[in-house]
Amino acid sequence: MIKENAKFITQFVISTTITTIILLAYFYFAHGLPVAHELERANVVSVQIVQGNETITLTDDEDIEQAVNIVQVLNFRFGGANGGPADTTCTFYLGDGSKIEIGANNDTIFKNGRQYAGVNESCRLFGNLMQGIFFPETLQDGKVYN
Repeated sequence: MIKENAKFITQFVISTTITTIILLAYFYFAHGLPVAHELERANVVSVQIVQGNETITLTDDEDIEQAVNIVQVLNFRFGGANGGPADTTCTFYLGDGSKIEIGANNDTIFKNGRQYAGVNESCRLFGNLMQGIFFPETLQDGKVYN
C-alpha cells in the first residue's frame, strides 16, 4: 500500500513539473518577460520622460503611477535587439537615491544601458501611450505616428 502511494505521488509530482515547464515555455514565447518587474509606484519619487526634443518631470502621484503602469507594458525576449536610439526614455528616481532608466524605440527596449528585443508591439504601445498621455501637443491630426 505504501509503495503504491509513493508511486502515485511520484507520478503526480513528475507530471505537474512537466506541465509547469511547458506552460512557462509557452508563456515566454507568447508574451516574453516583463522588463520592469521590480518597479513599484511606492518606491518612485519622480520620473523624467524624454520623447524627441521634449522633456517633462513628473512629481504628482497620479502622473507617476501612470508612468509606472505604462512601463509595465514592455515585454522582452532574450536575443539580439535591433538597437538604434530610444524614441522615449523614462528615468525613475527612487526613494533610496538610485534610478532606473527604461526606454524604447519601435522594436528595442533599453534598460539601464542594456538592450532587449521587444515583444508583440509592446515597444510601439509604450511609445504611443507616452506620447498620447504626456506629450499630446506633439500629436499630428490627433493621431500617434510611431
